[in-house]
Amino acid sequence: MKNLRDYPRIAIIGCPGSGKSTLAREIAETTGHPLIHLDYHYHQPGWIDMPRDEFITMMNQWIQGGRWIIDGHYSGTLELRYAAADLVICLDLPRWLCLRRAVKRQGKQRPDQRPDVSDPGMFTKEFAKFLLWIWRFRKTCLPEINRLREACPGVDFIHLRSRRAVRELEIS
Repeated sequence: MKNLRDYPRIAIIGCPGSGKSTLAREIAETTGHPLIHLDYHYHQPGWIDMPRDEFITMMNQWIQGGRWIIDGHYSGTLELRYAAADLVICLDLPRWLCLRRAVKRQGKQRPDQRPDVSDPGMFTKEFAKFLLWIWRFRKTCLPEINRLREACPGVDFIHLRSRRAVRELEIS
């Protein structure tokens, strides 16, 4: 594998709670690449979702940039990011870990603690749906990721399945 600095466009995807934002920040600090947290842009104040057409317009502008790290899964725009990336890093950590992290983050975070989230929500019906999405991530999202891998053979791909694998990723 090349050094991460050799990849101008890096997409970090995967299950919520898997550590995408943390990994993205570490890579951005090391490489100097501009960092785009999708959660920050998609979730408007009060957890209002950005209209889909506006989000796709923004995504198209971002991916035209020469260097970037885009952190977030967002299935509706995944194909755009995947096809534009030089490297895709997929975090596919154990379900129990992702669920634990999501619940912990939801209960403790304040808006000033996470630059990738504009305004944390509360324990709501929507949050329960979010937890269900985490529970089903491997069944619902990994087939699409595998389809994109086949459709975009020129894009390098790293599939990280454990905290240890994430720690061992050479970011320097």
